[in-house]
Amino acid sequence: MANPMKSPLKLAWLLRRMGQWTWYVLALLILMATQFPEWVSLYYTNGLFKWFSKGLRWLSGSFPNAMGEYVYLFVIILLIVNVFRHLFKYYYKYKIEQNGSILIKEIAKKIAHLLVQLFVLFMLIWGLNYQQSSPAKPFGLQVKDSYNDVEIEQLTLQLIEELNLTRAELSDTALAKVNTNQIFAAALEEYAQIHHKYPFLQLTNPSLKLAHFPRLGDYIGFMAFYHPITGEAIIRGDLPLLTVPFTTCHEIAHQLGYASETEANFIAFVIGTESKRPLFKYSMLLQLFSYAQNAELNFIAKAGDFENWKKVAERNKHLLSAQVVADRKKIKLFFLARQGLLIPASTSMYNQFLLWNKQAKGINSYDDVLIWALAYRAKK
Repeated sequence: MANPMKSPLKLAWLLRRMGQWTWYVLALLILMATQFPEWVSLYYTNGLFKWFSKGLRWLSGSFPNAMGEYVYLFVIILLIVNVFRHLFKYYYKYKIEQNGSILIKEIAKKIAHLLVQLFVLFMLIWGLNYQQSSPAKPFGLQVKDSYNDVEIEQLTLQLIEELNLTRAELSDTALAKVNTNQIFAAALEEYAQIHHKYPFLQLTNPSLKLAHFPRLGDYIGFMAFYHPITGEAIIRGDLPLLTVPFTTCHEIAHQLGYASETEANFIAFVIGTESKRPLFKYSMLLQLFSYAQNAELNFIAKAGDFENWKKVAERNKHLLSAQVVADRKKIKLFFLARQGLLIPASTSMYNQFLLWNKQAKGINSYDDVLIWALAYRAKK
């Protein structure tokens, strides 16, 4: 006679095994989907992610304070607790069984399964956005693979002229009255305006928050970040004011599914370019000029002409108005004061994360916005 207890146990075992294999099947399907960027863009970024993130922003936006930092804190604590719990578990198991090879295999299997689960969850709630097709098509752009020294030289000089003209429209008195919350409100208005020209940049259920622990950014190296679990765009409140408009527009671009740092920078560039607010245009120009001048000087450095490097750097500084030079100095001093606090491992980890997600230059991918900016300016 069959044991009546065996059937439920066998069923439970079967369901558990099916659940485990489901994760591997999902991981395989996701890997297959990454080979079809147009499909990812259509069905994930502008489909699943669009509606899922809208719900997240609605939920997190109903709370006045940032939830994302506390979520990360909870996850870190949970991770530490579970690591120690499993260490003790396997330690006592080894003392009883005295079979290290079997134990190592069991641990390896559990770690592999956990990594697969994390991969699937990350890709479904955010990571697949890195695999979508280029936004060049909806913007109607012909984006080249690179730029040359002549193009960058011309762009740098144009930006100097635009910086001077735009800064002249901003009085120090008016700037002193601006705060971060006002910039947040203005950024949302900018996206509402740009939506009429580029409907795919429509943002609903905004969720912009100030970081509760901005000083953490000094150690792990962030000015702002998008939180994929809460859908929030979280910005440090202690940033130099003139960097906040561009940074805010960059993070909102992440909320719209532009995961690549290059593409998020490009969306922020478009907002600044099309803005009628001098502050937003100026913030964008400051950022773009930094990238352009770095690229210009890198071309000269590669040629080994140090005298010309100094000459061009001095020329650019001389051409900038005294106000622009002073603004750039304030921003530079802010970051220099925190340079020694940055944990090197955090930069390395973030660089590797970007490399894994189709950003070939890693942490230097932000600068690639120059290729997009040149294409956009050529079209106008």
